[in-house]
Amino acid sequence: MNRTIDPEPIVIDPHYSPQFYAELFGTSTSTILRWFQDMDGVLKLSQPAKNGKRTRVELRIPYSLAMREYRRRTQR
Repeated sequence: MNRTIDPEPIVIDPHYSPQFYAELFGTSTSTILRWFQDMDGVLKLSQPAKNGKRTRVELRIPYSLAMREYRRRTQR
């Protein structure tokens, strides 16, 4: 007897920029960068350095992680 198993659905958590969350939470972009720069799950996108300049790293933060951190930081 052959049974087929339905695969689990893939859930994709959208990732947004620090600027998006700064506007959403009413904070500065630098605050968002401080909150999330060292967290697991945050995508760090780097662009190669040019002409001896520093490498630029852009963050993309998962929505679920951002909402969880926002709730944690705004609880009374």
